Amino acid sequence: MAVATYGSEGAGALSSTRGTALQRPFQIVIIAADLLLILLSYGAGAALYNVALASTGDGASMGAGLIVGVVFVAVAYSQDVYATHRLLNLVWQLRKAVFIWLASLTILAMAAFLLKSTDNLSRGTVIIFAAIGGAGLISLRFLWQFVLATNYARSRLVDRKVILLSLKPLDFTSSRFKDLRRNGFDVMRHFVLGIDSGDGHWERQIRDVIRQSRQADVDEYLLAIDWNELPMLRKIGPFLRAVPQPVRLLPDDSIADLVSRPFLPVSGTVAVEIQRPPLSVFERFQKRCLDVGVALLALVILAPLLLTVAVLIKLGSPGAAIFRQSRRGFNGKPFEIWKFRTMTVCEDGQTITQATKRDARVTKIGRFLRMTSIDELPQLWNVLRGDMSLVGPRPHALAHDNYYDELISKYVYRHHMKPGLTGWAQVNGFRGETPTIDLMEKRVEYDVWYVSNWSIWLDLKIMARTASTVLFQEAY
Repeated sequence: MAVATYGSEGAGALSSTRGTALQRPFQIVIIAADLLLILLSYGAGAALYNVALASTGDGASMGAGLIVGVVFVAVAYSQDVYATHRLLNLVWQLRKAVFIWLASLTILAMAAFLLKSTDNLSRGTVIIFAAIGGAGLISLRFLWQFVLATNYARSRLVDRKVILLSLKPLDFTSSRFKDLRRNGFDVMRHFVLGIDSGDGHWERQIRDVIRQSRQADVDEYLLAIDWNELPMLRKIGPFLRAVPQPVRLLPDDSIADLVSRPFLPVSGTVAVEIQRPPLSVFERFQKRCLDVGVALLALVILAPLLLTVAVLIKLGSPGAAIFRQSRRGFNGKPFEIWKFRTMTVCEDGQTITQATKRDARVTKIGRFLRMTSIDELPQLWNVLRGDMSLVGPRPHALAHDNYYDELISKYVYRHHMKPGLTGWAQVNGFRGETPTIDLMEKRVEYDVWYVSNWSIWLDLKIMARTASTVLFQEAY
């Protein structure tokens, strides 16, 4: 049995004792900070609203703020938000804080309605309170990240003392293991168990490992298992039931991909989702609300620009200002995409040639429109009609769909979601011409990843990155 020890056991035990002693008070401070911030936000909201109305207020109590504060803290605690190792994940913390904050405000509204006390609740105060409290909770998460960035905080507040078990020596420079410390895992000892040879030595070995681990007084166990070692997991499991600490699996990429997927209970076992279905009703509702809201606002704001561009196109060359071309949408359903005409030709047949750099078919105004992506703005109408979404795989001409569908195995998977005005592939550098199969395969790879990992947060992220992409990436 090979054993790797990280630091002396005495120093490790002292660090663990100090960490345990400091972690709980630190969690109490964080919980108290959230509760106090929410109460102060409600007081500030009431004061600001009274100032805006030039009123002295009616002396309303802090009851509403207290209800929201208690609900927020209770739900956050149940969701493990205050676990010290969770504080290191800023994006996760921000998402949880926003979601729980909105849920807490919803509960306040429901409670006021059921108790028939809405007349005693100032809507202006609640709106200001919601804004101040939300901003304050987000700011606190950034503050925690700053505090926990210090070496002192990491060693005293975040680290969990763990035993690492594996069946073979590990490469601790790989991405799978090198960030254990940074993510709060303080590996005290590493035991290499080897493979069971059937002579009883392996069982004696793992019992000895558990005995030594108990002496180290660890917080939990990490089990590093690869896909081809899965049969050994059943053998190790019964022995680890002898310890009261939690046991976590640290899988390789293949297992990690599998266990991260949704599953459905089926008669004592589970059915794992290998391919996600089209978006659920609620997800489609979210995406559609975002599409309609942003597209309608953009059309209203950009109306003068759109009219000006249309006039310039008509003056610059003969032909219609709007170019329409058949594309495939969700589930391969055909639709007519709208674009500003940027070329002297309007191809929409079995053979279509992609625009290239210094293409002679591109008009003078068309070159500017392509470079700035203004030529794509009429697709906001397609978004409103429901043919497209703001974010999704970019639709290709039917001729290109037919061509690449036979060459790229996952190409058809792009049609599992509505095509978009912008997409994950575009903000990752695959915008414009794709002259080789390799480039198109990379674009499809990004599109397939987007379809498999969609969330409303991802759409917002892509929309935010699209602006910089248009500024700094060349298209023609």
